[in-house]
Amino acid sequence: MYKNILVAVKLEHARPAAPLLRRAAAVAEKGAVLTVMTVVPEISDNLKVLPEDSQPLLDKYVDGCDLDGIEVRTMLRKGSPHRLIPQVAEELDADLIVMNSHNPRIRDYLLGSTAGHVVTHAQCNVLVIRQNAG
Repeated sequence: MYKNILVAVKLEHARPAAPLLRRAAAVAEKGAVLTVMTVVPEISDNLKVLPEDSQPLLDKYVDGCDLDGIEVRTMLRKGSPHRLIPQVAEELDADLIVMNSHNPRIRDYLLGSTAGHVVTHAQCNVLVIRQNAG
């Protein structure tokens, strides 16, 4: 069981009902803290969209998830997810990172996926949940 869990969410792929949060809660101790983080690019492809615009989406993602005695916090960071997730886990002294993994594309085999990088570089345990396509 874990007390301090970092849940990394890519909001573009996040589904309502938050099965990822329920999985994290299932391995959490009573009184644990889940920090739900999303990482957004410094500059969006759409220059009218600011990184801070993602905060309401993140709040909506965690709203309505009753995790029975587990505190949920949100965090928004700007930068590169594969670098920031292990870094933030270390800053928070997290004992577990929980994240989804998409179905890999060819370029992921050549360059590596975010989940693969996090698993390789994290200083704590990592629980990767396969996210099925479709």
